[in-house]
Amino acid sequence: MVMKNKIKEALFWFLTTIKAHHLFRKMNRKKFIILMYHGILKHKIPVSCWWQLPFEKFKWQLEYLKKYYTVMHLRDVIDKVQRGGHLPDNVAVITFDDGFENNYSVAYPLLKELNLPATIFLTTDFIGTDQMLWPDKMLILFFETKVKEIDLRKFGLNILDLTSVEAKQKAFNLISNQAKFLKLNKKQELISYIENILSKEITQVSYSGNFKLLSWEQVNFMNETGLVHWGAHTCTHEILSNLDDSTLNDEIQKSCWRVSSYGNNLLFAYPNGGKRDFDQRAKVILQELNVLCALTTISGLNSSFLDAYELKRTHIDNNMTENRFKLLCSGAFR
Repeated sequence: MVMKNKIKEALFWFLTTIKAHHLFRKMNRKKFIILMYHGILKHKIPVSCWWQLPFEKFKWQLEYLKKYYTVMHLRDVIDKVQRGGHLPDNVAVITFDDGFENNYSVAYPLLKELNLPATIFLTTDFIGTDQMLWPDKMLILFFETKVKEIDLRKFGLNILDLTSVEAKQKAFNLISNQAKFLKLNKKQELISYIENILSKEITQVSYSGNFKLLSWEQVNFMNETGLVHWGAHTCTHEILSNLDDSTLNDEIQKSCWRVSSYGNNLLFAYPNGGKRDFDQRAKVILQELNVLCALTTISGLNSSFLDAYELKRTHIDNNMTENRFKLLCSGAFR
């Protein structure tokens, strides 16, 4: 895997050295890119999580976007496309999922400094509370626990080693990938069991503050500036295709209602957002609510001919190199 990544990065370096990203950006200038961020960290932490991006890397990316792209609000882009209007060349849209507090304390000041608009999709039941999303809670538990192993054979898994940072990372990755696709009751049972075992012995060092979610006061403050727009990301971040009809309806409707006071033309982002994570039931509900558009995590650029309830996004993780970022934004590859 390490060698494969080195080969990829060498290829990215070569392509940017010969200015291939400029060529692809010109070729794809009539399409628009939607970038997907989650959290932005001011200070490095020893916990490895792809969804929390170092500030310096984020800063470089925004400065690059400002130089080479026309950054617009998502709502303005979709409204113009649906009205048959013409977009500027090389439009980029900045989005954040979940609603981390560091969107306000770390990302927002930079967005304001550079005058770049963004849309934040809120997991509405957790905003203004001390609750964390379950993957964040699991990550913190795995890294803060002093427990040396956990027996998960009753859930069809193995006894997981927790004696090193590497072992904890491997265990967390396994649980995260397994749990997200379980039915709601099974997932809750697994998470509760793990929390009960791992929380018995906890270190004094805590990284949980990095995973805190926004308060409604912070949402209101950013909203007043007009620089940040808001979208719904369900109430509790459950994968919609796993839910029964009633729960699915509640997750979408209640979250959309909660953000509806922040502007007309509702916006929505599917949790997890892969092809298997939402279905026609969700799209029908969104259409009935007159939601303007819905975003996936399916990678790629967007054109004016795409399904507005299945828009593509480019996922930006904490391992993103500058060369890879340039090529991704240009549409050179997905």
